[in-house]
Formats: sequence, structure tokens, C-alpha cells
Amino acid sequence: MARKKKPKISGSDPSYTSDFTEYTRLPTNKPPEVQEPKAAPEPQSEPAQQTEKTVPAPRTRKPKAKPTKSAEPEKTDAPEPAKHPGSKREITLTAAVKVEQHKKLEDLEGKGLAQKDVIALAGRRAIERFDPKPEFVDKPEAERGPMREGYRSSKRIDAAMIDRLRNQQDPLRLSSDAAMVRGQFEILFWSCLDEVIEELNSKY
Repeated sequence: MARKKKPKISGSDPSYTSDFTEYTRLPTNKPPEVQEPKAAPEPQSEPAQQTEKTVPAPRTRKPKAKPTKSAEPEKTDAPEPAKHPGSKREITLTAAVKVEQHKKLEDLEGKGLAQKDVIALAGRRAIERFDPKPEFVDKPEAERGPMREGYRSSKRIDAAMIDRLRNQQDPLRLSSDAAMVRGQFEILFWSCLDEVIEELNSKY
């Protein structure tokens, strides 16, 4: 004969409880303890603020300042306008080599110094020193070599002075600006060329 299995009880049933504390208390004649309510703390009253009455200070009138005369600005002399230098004009300067100088240049060329280099050195000195005067100088008479062996360069010269020379010597405006100063420059170039030839002969 098969045995009956015991039913398994899972979960909890609110009708059953395991708390038996209410049955363990013994009855007594003591009345239940009554808790007296605690007195609420009285609010502290803030001290009344004392208001002080301020008496406004009496108004005093400021004395009116007397108008003073403004100092007149000192008169200064106006600066004189700067004087602009006269305009300059690019002038081509040319100079031929004299025949007697050409022979000396050939001697230097035999020492290894080219004629064109010696002429260029003399012409550079002449350009640096050239300061034309407002007096016309005629083209000097001399036995010149060909112009292809001469010297040619340019320099800026005072245009007003060139026009003054032209008004004196060329009122019809037939000659060039270079012709107005060629006489002065050619004389200076010959002087510089003689100077260079002498210096080179002393060194070589």
C-alpha cells in the first residue's frame, strides 16, 4: 500500500502568525503611562529698534567765483616754408681724348693697362668733381681723337642753370643741354686723365 505524501505549505497566510507577545503580558492594576506634552519654547522677542532722528545740516551757499580773464596765447612766428631745391635734369656728358694723351695711353697699354680702363677711371673722377658754373665756356680747341675712344656718362644738373645758359648762348634752342656744359666738363676730364696717367706711370 502506497504512503501518502505530506502536503508542502509554501508562502505565508495572514490568518496565521507566530507572534505571541500579546499573550505573554500579565494583567496589572497600573494605569497606562501618560506622556505629558512638552511645552513649546517661547519665541524670543526682538528688541525694538530705536530710530534716531537726524537733523539735516543747514545749507551754506558757496561764494560765486569771479570770472578770470583767460590768458591770451602767445603769438609765435609762423615757420618759414622749406625751400625746395631746384629740379635737376639728366645731362649726357661727353669728352674726347686728346691726341697727345692717346700716345701716353698706348705706353700704359704696353705695361698691361687697357686704354678703356684708364679712360673710365679718369672719367669717374671727372663726374664726381664736376660742378658746372652758370658761366658758359666754349668748346676748347684741341687736336682730338675719335669720339668712340672718348668718354661718355650722365649726371643730374640743375635745370634752372642749364636754361639760364641756353638763354644766353642759344636763344633759338638749336643746341642740346650737353652742349651748354661740354666746354666745362671736357677741360675737367683732360685734367683728370693727365692726373691718372701720371699716377699709373709712377706705379708701373
